[in-house]
Amino acid sequence: MKTGCAQIEITPTEPVYLTGYANRDHRSEGVYAPLYAGAIYLQGEDDAALIITADVIGYTAPYDAALRQAISDVTGLLPRQIVLTATHTHCAPFFTPWNMPGAIESAYADYLTERCQAVALQSIAGATPGRVGHSRGHSSFGVNRRRPDGSGGIIFAPHPEGPIDRDLDTLWVYGETDQLIGSLTIYGCHPTSVGGYDIGPDYPGYLCRHLERETGALALFATGCAGDVRPWFGGQPADEFPRPDLAELEAGGTAIADDVLRGRSAEQGTDAKGLGIDHVFHGLPYDKRMEDDELRAVAQGDDEWLRNWAQLMLQQRAHGPLASTCPHEIQVLKLHEDLRLVFLGGEVLSEIGLHIKSVLSPATTITVAYANGLIAYVPSANAHPLGGYEVDGSHHYFRRPARFTDAIEPLIVTQTQALCQRLG
Repeated sequence: MKTGCAQIEITPTEPVYLTGYANRDHRSEGVYAPLYAGAIYLQGEDDAALIITADVIGYTAPYDAALRQAISDVTGLLPRQIVLTATHTHCAPFFTPWNMPGAIESAYADYLTERCQAVALQSIAGATPGRVGHSRGHSSFGVNRRRPDGSGGIIFAPHPEGPIDRDLDTLWVYGETDQLIGSLTIYGCHPTSVGGYDIGPDYPGYLCRHLERETGALALFATGCAGDVRPWFGGQPADEFPRPDLAELEAGGTAIADDVLRGRSAEQGTDAKGLGIDHVFHGLPYDKRMEDDELRAVAQGDDEWLRNWAQLMLQQRAHGPLASTCPHEIQVLKLHEDLRLVFLGGEVLSEIGLHIKSVLSPATTITVAYANGLIAYVPSANAHPLGGYEVDGSHHYFRRPARFTDAIEPLIVTQTQALCQRLG
């Protein structure tokens, strides 16, 4: 096989509106650490794959499709061979139309497209005969954030007994002369350590920079199924998520990187002779949508966030019925019969990722979320009865007509199984 890796900076050069938190009301004030986009190119005997990950919150489905096509235009790869992931940092530009305060930074969207095209071309141009290894460590960083309140609901608070995927997977990419040229680490924890108005990559940036110092090779990061998982720093109050300072943030990212390096002692190689990649689109069903009179009432309410959402829904209703399903993409990269990466669109809750692993092969399946279209939160079946933001409220942020039904988890698992069977 052939392998290639590249990295390029994507830090804005001017103040920009940031996305991820609804309380921001002005543009960025500084940069606490640079943002990067990175690419890994893998060419097997019968197929090829390009993985791009960037320090952004994610991509709307329309932007995802346009970006993949733009990369396809310059590389000759098919869109199905291109994976777009995001670290999901909440301290990056607001460049696609979420229902959030601030203005869309359309110039940055164009800039990001150009930079992703450039890093894709660099990774392909530099490809040489190589191989890929895989290691799995474990991390105690992160905690489930949906604590049952004892009355049938949840509160936003640390829930140490809640579900979380602590697998810390890393692909190690080797080039000519068997030299390590890059790595991709996947871990399921929200990069929401810091807020404020400074641009930065959150803990994944510090994780990657430490790995680069220790290995001498590029280090990239992609976020796993982290929809209900938040960073957890030692010594914090049991009922709160206080913001760490930058020294604590760096220490947290470094600690995860050290866990990666410890896991590398059990690294296993793969010849990737069976490399293949494919995808499938399917519909995630929405629950009951509001009637027009209900939407008009919300559109006249006091909550600006809900008001904006209801007005958008009414605009859509003027052109026809609201959609009953949401298009969702699943992509599977088979590196070997014993190693698969499953890429899922949306902010997928950890139980879904764990479910996919359990029905495929826990030891040889890696789940990645925030890929190919950040459509919405994707809640597990067990999360539905408890409600909360991820189930009942987040669709307003993502400009969706309603929450999802509780049937989406088995649909995703079944579609993933079928796609893996198709790849062999």
